[in-house]
Amino acid sequence: MTPSIHPQRAQAPGSGLPLSISADLDPPLAAAGSRPAHSLALMQALQQAWPALARDEEALLALAALGRSHRIRQRGRLLRDGSSNEDGSLWLLVRGKLSMGRRAAKGQWRQSRALHGGQWIDLASAWPGAAYPETALALTPVLAHEFPARAMLALCHEHPSLLLALLGSLGRHACEAQESRQALTTQDFPARLAEWLLQQHKLRGCGDCLSLGQLKRDLAAQLGVTPETLSRTLRQFHEQGLIVMQHSELRIPEPARLAALGQRPADGRLR
Repeated sequence: MTPSIHPQRAQAPGSGLPLSISADLDPPLAAAGSRPAHSLALMQALQQAWPALARDEEALLALAALGRSHRIRQRGRLLRDGSSNEDGSLWLLVRGKLSMGRRAAKGQWRQSRALHGGQWIDLASAWPGAAYPETALALTPVLAHEFPARAMLALCHEHPSLLLALLGSLGRHACEAQESRQALTTQDFPARLAEWLLQQHKLRGCGDCLSLGQLKRDLAAQLGVTPETLSRTLRQFHEQGLIVMQHSELRIPEPARLAALGQRPADGRLR
């Protein structure tokens, strides 16, 4: 799947305003020694996504030589939910921030997660040739890299470390999805909200400050509660000193205390 290079019309998440979408495509990476400047960012993103590859430089260089990079303007769309991934592409976010989600029937944007550089955007849909499950909207200018799945699989035969990294990522994503589904049915809402706040706090990389850019009704829908329940729980967190709120801006003075509410340590791992 290759993003269109022709301008399109869409709506910014939560704004209701049309915006222009385009994708500027970079040429494929050249051979080692003559790679363009942005390939260094790709190498760093791959090492961040798969740290074990830092010990296998040959495999890392071979992987970085596959596929091509795509530059997406702020508020542009990289992937669209429902569009086919029949050709089989794996997508890595090299630089920038993406909002992953879908639009509701009335057009409101429903974000499921936010991604930053060094995270895989989609690793799963390429193998069954399925449709992309979510749309990827650029919160900032984005550099993403598209890897052909078949070529990566062939490379795994030559470099077993790549296969281990790929299987590890797919396994982790499956476990995280299962945990999320279980949390919706077994965790109370304050614990789920605490985990969501900590996840966003970590992903946005903005110190101890977090901006709730989504409208509360959209965030409430994403978390499966009413806007009133969300507001009441945020107010309780504020009164307990777990967060400090001012309008849509909040601080988490002691992430460990908030993590304890979600029965997880600050790094997000299970006790």
